[in-house]
Amino acid sequence: MAKKSIKNSIGRPKTFDRDEVIKLAMNHFWENGYESSLDDLLVAMGIKKSSFYRTFKSKEEIFSLSLHLYREETFNLLTELKSEIGTKKALIFLIKESVEQLKNSGKIKGCLLMNSGKECYLKYNELSRQIHIELNAFTKFITKFIDEAQQKNEISNKINSEKLSIRFLTLYSGIMIMLQAGSDIKIIDDLILYVEDLLS
Repeated sequence: MAKKSIKNSIGRPKTFDRDEVIKLAMNHFWENGYESSLDDLLVAMGIKKSSFYRTFKSKEEIFSLSLHLYREETFNLLTELKSEIGTKKALIFLIKESVEQLKNSGKIKGCLLMNSGKECYLKYNELSRQIHIELNAFTKFITKFIDEAQQKNEISNKINSEKLSIRFLTLYSGIMIMLQAGSDIKIIDDLILYVEDLLS
């Protein structure tokens, strides 16, 4: 009886879902920041260094991809929430979700774009440029989001939609920082009321 041919699979790289490992990387950066070690990042992604470099050019590239994914996921979440609960409640949800996260887990991740901007400022020029691009796209999305709500009179505030968007994002970012710094929840609740008034 002839022997069956056996394919030698030794050394063959394991396959993995590229989109899934980018999402794992995004969550790792969101929790630990860009300056966490490559070894810890690889553990979070569940892949070996050789597989990492066969797929991605560098840690910087996977970080940039993570930033883009974060923005896209936030866009998708807000778009879905808008259809379910309306624009104003969708935007407020971004803040209230963080408050609930703090209550349930005792910690808060905040906004990946804002966190990264603070971490990379004056330290990583190319990454700072990428963060700037993503934040601009994020601002334009929120501006369009608010503009559509103003046209439908869902938001009655007649301030220019771009200015309103920037004011919302500034308050959102500030509230995240205050939560991370341990501000009293009563202060945060009062600020949320202010945001609700802004978007009235």
